[in-house]
Amino acid sequence: MPDLGEKLDDIEGLADKRLSVGGLRFTPTQLGMAVAALGSLLGTLYGGFVMYQKVEELASLDIGGYQAQMEQTSAKIDTQGALLTSIEQNLRDTKQLTYDIEKRVNDKVVYFEGKMDKFEAKVDQTKVELEDRIQKALDNPLAN
Repeated sequence: MPDLGEKLDDIEGLADKRLSVGGLRFTPTQLGMAVAALGSLLGTLYGGFVMYQKVEELASLDIGGYQAQMEQTSAKIDTQGALLTSIEQNLRDTKQLTYDIEKRVNDKVVYFEGKMDKFEAKVDQTKVELEDRIQKALDNPLAN
């Protein structure tokens, strides 16, 4: 069985086709390879030029300016950390103060509840004594 490439050459006669460029004769395949090689070379040169521009751009950066900005940011972070520590301490102190106040209020409530219980007992005792006197006075009005 003959090769497909041979059949194409026989059918279309591509093997005999040659192009003349600048006084030189090329086959279509040779011309395509030359165009591809030229395109690759130009692409490589363009890529190198763009890379050179990027390197020059990086080389011209003001590193000192970025360093100063980073130092300012670090100082701000340190200040915020100190402020946060101060706030935490104030919250702890406030929490302790609130606890102390709550304890004193609870102690006073317990104290006054005890006083109220004693007062209620005295009122009940006075009520009983008063009712007893009233009953005696009603039983014998002439005894008083």
